[in-house]
Amino acid sequence: MLIISEDEEKKFSLSPIQSFINLIGRASGMPLAWLFYKALNRSRAIGLENLPKEGGALLASNHVSGVDTMLIPYFAYSKRPFITPAKEELFKVPVMGPILKFWGAFPVKRHSRDVESMKRIAVSARKYMVMIFPEGTRTKTGNLLKGRPGVGWIAYSAHPVVIPTLVINTDKFFWPGRPRPWFGVPYTVVFGEPVDLSRFYDLPDTKETSQAIVDEIMDKIGELKKKHSDIYLNPVLLPDGSPAGQLIDGVVK
Repeated sequence: MLIISEDEEKKFSLSPIQSFINLIGRASGMPLAWLFYKALNRSRAIGLENLPKEGGALLASNHVSGVDTMLIPYFAYSKRPFITPAKEELFKVPVMGPILKFWGAFPVKRHSRDVESMKRIAVSARKYMVMIFPEGTRTKTGNLLKGRPGVGWIAYSAHPVVIPTLVINTDKFFWPGRPRPWFGVPYTVVFGEPVDLSRFYDLPDTKETSQAIVDEIMDKIGELKKKHSDIYLNPVLLPDGSPAGQLIDGVVK
């Protein structure tokens, strides 16, 4: 069981100066994001009314390509701090590392249980907008992967507003074996209604509880995928012709 101490709560909270830098960093990238997402690619957002007007929120999204990482914060822009974890390797790249930090990202260790990062996300989700990819990696098939229990633990510990989020057509930018156009792709991000996870919070703090929570979140993302299947340029379909949902243990459900 992980416990967030009062000192850790303070450590992972942003000071007024840090919050201002976060805002300036994101605002400085908005013109370029507008040019790429709106002007060149006619991107749009659905369900903006589902984003809370104040307080924290955990935007839990599927992950298809690098385009996702700016598409979501572009449309979810607000004056509140926006926090997102990113693999630590990116922060070692010259120029990119400082830019990522300026935009509100912080490094996490992949393929390991990064306890400190989990606590940081949990604290941030109570107060700020936080983007996270429950699958832990990009899907190579277009289907949803099984969610990681660490994301379930974050929801269990922080009780944040969890917004199931779906990105559509971003596979057309980084799709193996296909052209990689820089314009003309209608990227879409869908913000679903908040997930009611209250029934899980009285359960024991175990890996099974965390997995059940993230499974619920992934199910909601899968429902969004089916609901908006008509938006996909080349939808992934099941043998019966219905839109694919979630890939669990090698089986599309």
